[in-house]
Amino acid sequence: MKKIILWGFCVICLLCSEIAMAQDGKDRKGDMRREQMMEKRAERLADELELKGDARSEFLVTYKNYQQDLMSHRKTPPFPADLGGKKESELTEEEAAERIKAEFDRKAQQIVDAYNTLEVDKKYYEVFSKTMSAKQLMKIFVPVRKMNARNGGRQSVGKGGGRLFGEPNGFPQNGFEREADW
Repeated sequence: MKKIILWGFCVICLLCSEIAMAQDGKDRKGDMRREQMMEKRAERLADELELKGDARSEFLVTYKNYQQDLMSHRKTPPFPADLGGKKESELTEEEAAERIKAEFDRKAQQIVDAYNTLEVDKKYYEVFSKTMSAKQLMKIFVPVRKMNARNGGRQSVGKGGGRLFGEPNGFPQNGFEREADW
């Protein structure tokens, strides 16, 4: 009986220590993954830009610093704050007003973050432009939108579908006769 209790106690101690170590390592694991992703992105971009030797190694270091500076300005939560378990219809007038003000503050912080990100882009544009051509810089600073095959090769523009304002919608524009076309 004593052996069973002793073994049970040892197993519980081991499990608790594993759980504590796992919780302590969560942030480090995420940081390592983020760091690895940044390294892979930098390597892929260096290959795409066809950089060799010292130019490549200098680019990798500078690009990693650029990515870290960008990440430091991405702290605004993308979604509004929680309602505290209440439905919108259950909020008091004061709570609703606070919610609106909090939304304004969140949007203002997004604008500040976007401005800071723009400033980081400008700073690193100056650094990269000393050693790279304008076409190479476009691969770093100008995002390429991928065409969506589901929308017939058009770019997606949000929830409303792939059509931009003013593009034809596929229906006849002039001379539409219901009986003949249906």
